[in-house]
Amino acid sequence: MAEVTDGGPGGWSGVARTAQRYQGVLSLVLLLVFAYAFEPLFFTPNNLRNVLNQVAIPGVLAVGMTFVILTGGIDLSAGSLLGLLNCIAATWMRDGMSLEATGAYILVLGLGVGALSGLTIGVTRMQPFVVTLAAMVSLRGIAYVYTDSKNISGIGDGLAPLQQTQAALPVPAWILITVTGLAALILARTVFGRNVYAIGGNEEASRLAGVAVTRTRMGAYAINGFCVAVAALLFTARGNNGDPAAGLGYELDAIAAAVVGGCALLGGVGNALGTFVGALFISSLTVLLILQNVNDKVAMGWKGLIILVAVYLQNLGRK
Repeated sequence: MAEVTDGGPGGWSGVARTAQRYQGVLSLVLLLVFAYAFEPLFFTPNNLRNVLNQVAIPGVLAVGMTFVILTGGIDLSAGSLLGLLNCIAATWMRDGMSLEATGAYILVLGLGVGALSGLTIGVTRMQPFVVTLAAMVSLRGIAYVYTDSKNISGIGDGLAPLQQTQAALPVPAWILITVTGLAALILARTVFGRNVYAIGGNEEASRLAGVAVTRTRMGAYAINGFCVAVAALLFTARGNNGDPAAGLGYELDAIAAAVVGGCALLGGVGNALGTFVGALFISSLTVLLILQNVNDKVAMGWKGLIILVAVYLQNLGRK
């Protein structure tokens, strides 16, 4: 894991490290206090269910992105992959395939595309930014070619089970909770999880220590692709159509959620539970800004500022 300097529990460094470790929780608490004071509609049952519905897709994307960021990488192609898988899922459902068959196919595709990105980065030693930027452009282009630049409609109600409510929570929220729990378990309790942290902390040292760097990186990107596929199924169920432009900018929300939740962009620091809190913060902020009638372009500016502050807090804790 990345080195954190010892500044003593009572010093400024100690305060900075505490703020860094719990920045997602602190941000969420401050946001909820603000909402309680200035926006009474925020805590209505309908709005809270809306927040949980809104957080599911970016939350699942962010959990997948956490694996990539922990290795010191980044994935700029997540939104484009979601758009392509959304179109493929809509096509399969329109053609009468079952939810089970469509879901399995989409998950395998996401897993495969993610693994290919990780393998390419590991073998070529190119920067993840460059490889996934190329993938972002290519996958978006494939989505437009696949659909002939048209939306796909008429897919019926085969994906309706993914929009139902179970035990007082929307199914997408249960899926996000499940994905987060599994990711936390993998990162904390498996050799693969420890290797992910090791690569992000010091790749060369990990290689010398016998860690299979390329294979671990490929696994991290494969898990990320799997999460993108899950998000694509939820997205298709929510919109009930296929759109080659779907997912534009979603990778930025995923990165923002992971960073706000405590993931270091340099790798080696962070966890899935923190990312979950970060995603909840980003979605709550989005809903709160809508309730406050703030323009969505202004909201994008706020998200950028939040990422900047989160990264600054991380740097304070590691000087």
